Amino acid sequence: MANFNGINIDANVEESTGEFIVLPAGKYKACIVSDEIKDNRAGNGKIWAIKLQIIQGQYSGQTLTDYINIVNVNLKAQAIGQGILKRICNICNVQFPPTDTVGFMGKPMEVQVKVEEFTSNTVDDNGNPKKLKSNKVSGYSKVSTAEPAQKQETTQSAW
Repeated sequence: MANFNGINIDANVEESTGEFIVLPAGKYKACIVSDEIKDNRAGNGKIWAIKLQIIQGQYSGQTLTDYINIVNVNLKAQAIGQGILKRICNICNVQFPPTDTVGFMGKPMEVQVKVEEFTSNTVDDNGNPKKLKSNKVSGYSKVSTAEPAQKQETTQSAW
């Protein structure tokens, strides 16, 4: 019998089937549903980890995570990350620089998603490194407010 005592299990974790879905590359309507500021891997900077949920279409309900450099020793990486933060502020009508992230939550935006392939540290049945795919958010934009062109029906009279 396994004993979970002393293990830090998050009581608020979302239920999961364990299935991992790689979304096809494209644009998706999404919103930020959770976020956190945390240390980068090197421990010398801060990243903003945002969880995005697809809110429309076939993949509605699926989530993606994006990691945005906010403070980084590489000033170019920091400028790119802070520029993305500014873009998201503009999309969500949040003053830049923000004091917190409350104003981002649940606001619809369009995210450009791409598929990246990589080689894992695990091997397949033949001993070869497994080739895997994952998603990466490659851009943010405002949701298009243009309504799709309405189909005009034509009727013919039978005289």
